[in-house]
Amino acid sequence: MQRRTDIEGLRAIAVLAVLLFHAGVPHLAGGYVGVDVFFVLSGFLITSLLVAEKETEGTISLAAFYSRRVRRLLPVSATVAVSTLVASYIWLEPLRIRSLVDDLFAVATFSSNFVFAHRGADYLQSTLPPSPLQHYWSLAVEEQFYIVWPVLVALVCIGAAKSSHLRIRVGITASVVAIASFVACMAMMNTSQPWAFFSPHTRAFELAIGALAAVLPMHTSRISRRIVSVLAWCGLVGVVACVVLFTERTTFPGPWALVPVLATALVLRGGSTLTWSPNAVLHIAPLQWLGSRSYSAYLWHWPILIVAVPALGRQLSVAEGLVCVVIALALSELSYRYIENPVRRNIRIRGLRAFALAVALLSVVTGSAVLARNNPPRTSTGVAATTPTLLASTTVPTGETTTTVPTAPVLPNPSGPVDAIKQAAAATGLPSNLTPRLQQAILDQPIIYKNNCHASFSAVHPKPCVYGVKESTKVVGLFGDSHAAQWFPAFEEVAKSRGWKLITYTKRGCPPVDIPTYSKVLGQVYKQCGPWRDNVMKQMVTDGVQVVFIAHFDRLLSATTRVPMWQKEWRAALQSAVTEIKANNIVPVLVEDTPYPGQDVPTCLSRHYTNVQLCSSTIGMAYRADMEEMLHDFHTQGVNVLWVHDWFCTETVCPTIVGNVLMYRDDNHMTVTYSRLIAPLLEASIGGFVDWYARTP
Repeated sequence: MQRRTDIEGLRAIAVLAVLLFHAGVPHLAGGYVGVDVFFVLSGFLITSLLVAEKETEGTISLAAFYSRRVRRLLPVSATVAVSTLVASYIWLEPLRIRSLVDDLFAVATFSSNFVFAHRGADYLQSTLPPSPLQHYWSLAVEEQFYIVWPVLVALVCIGAAKSSHLRIRVGITASVVAIASFVACMAMMNTSQPWAFFSPHTRAFELAIGALAAVLPMHTSRISRRIVSVLAWCGLVGVVACVVLFTERTTFPGPWALVPVLATALVLRGGSTLTWSPNAVLHIAPLQWLGSRSYSAYLWHWPILIVAVPALGRQLSVAEGLVCVVIALALSELSYRYIENPVRRNIRIRGLRAFALAVALLSVVTGSAVLARNNPPRTSTGVAATTPTLLASTTVPTGETTTTVPTAPVLPNPSGPVDAIKQAAAATGLPSNLTPRLQQAILDQPIIYKNNCHASFSAVHPKPCVYGVKESTKVVGLFGDSHAAQWFPAFEEVAKSRGWKLITYTKRGCPPVDIPTYSKVLGQVYKQCGPWRDNVMKQMVTDGVQVVFIAHFDRLLSATTRVPMWQKEWRAALQSAVTEIKANNIVPVLVEDTPYPGQDVPTCLSRHYTNVQLCSSTIGMAYRADMEEMLHDFHTQGVNVLWVHDWFCTETVCPTIVGNVLMYRDDNHMTVTYSRLIAPLLEASIGGFVDWYARTP
């Protein structure tokens, strides 16, 4: 009983850290380590129960074990999941219901961690709003552990006659699992931080260390008990220190994950050895109350915090976050009293009855998901819109069409928004014939994503990808990150029309200049960018590129500060790149960045389908004044700049729909449909310029 109260106290500290961290309470930026504490506790408790059963009964009943897990985990888990769907259907943006349905299926199949690992590692989905069921990833990891670990313990315990032999075997097994898992975690951190964070094999070391703590021999001598008591206090202080000192900049779950994990193990090993050990803190009534309800509190708090944002129509303040936590605690008390405890303590629910209960609960979750998928919320006014025609606002003659081009090799200056954009700024309802549809917008990506011509995170060599007229002597390059790749459909249309050879040199999240960046997807400094850029510079010379268009997202994160880089960093890096490109006898053109909507556009439109202007951004929000100033300075100094904001914005606002065409597939990338739509504007601006500089000498 003493050890049980220690565990409840630790659970309380862990869940309190998580709840306050998610509520946005200052100075608790490391509250996410509460999940790691949970993992250690789970490994410790489960292994303790399995070993004790083997020691007292002579065998391990897997049927009894899984019956207990069903009674303990599934009733509240299913209740929260279905309740979250109902609340989300009322308050969440309609477009997010579709992904929430997928998350419900993941909850029912204990695979949430894999869903969120894939979503976090996908560069195009990593910026989507968080799911109200995202916290189920940790429950999935534990459930996967529960499936494998009892069977493994039962196998290694076969033939172990003595308790000491039994504990040695389990201890060796836990040590091997912990070491292998930690090595896998370190390796995965270098390739994909989301998979390292969510994967069971990279988190198993935390549960295994808890298991190891469960089988180590107890300390009996007074000296050893004093030592472990001191270490237990160090462990408790270590857990609290992690909550206070860790931040989002802490590499996690890298080597720093060992700190809260080992600290928790120390508390478990010595928390009750002496009267002055940490049990003095862990046994206080409020912690015991919260610890016993920690599972329900953890499940309730996250969906309440997430759904509250669209329900209130704004980001939560700390005070509002704390109110949500209080609501979660109230719900956890109710679910603990009327769902969790009655089912958990009903020992008649075992064997086939437990199996039937599991099937019934998971069927309810799955059935709710199917019902929601077949009855999506309304997201259209039912009124169709016409496809817009975008015409160049400048008129200079060409001999081939009624459109004109400059007779000198200069690019046009901004001349005011095109008519279609002016009309878009006055539109209200979401068209019924929107292209692409909101549900398909995220998939409206350039072909270079699907054929791997848009380089992956690990790539350091550009892939030879040639489009347009491949035998042409006029060679045009497109160079940069995803904000260069988004221009590919428009450039391909122009290349075919003008008879150019188009070669792409684009890479995920990599700026086309020598400037260190931090990747949220990788969870580390993006080291592959430098070698890739160097190889691109060489490859453009080999490919005979004559004109290269350089585009990049101007809000990439600094490697040192992890916030969008300052103008002075961009200025120096761009100047260096322009100089190097010119030295290779290639004409560089800096492409003005596209507007930054600041939110996932399809999601916003699904909520405000009767007034789409609520999803528009102002010029001041969409464009960084310092970056615009920098481009104007480059232009004044004679560097070629392609100005594009007139194709997206009026003098005051940047709409998100033009006619029946959706402009953005996420929170900052053009749809392929819109990129192709503005191809005539692009051709009118650059056609004569490229033909001049790419002409045969």
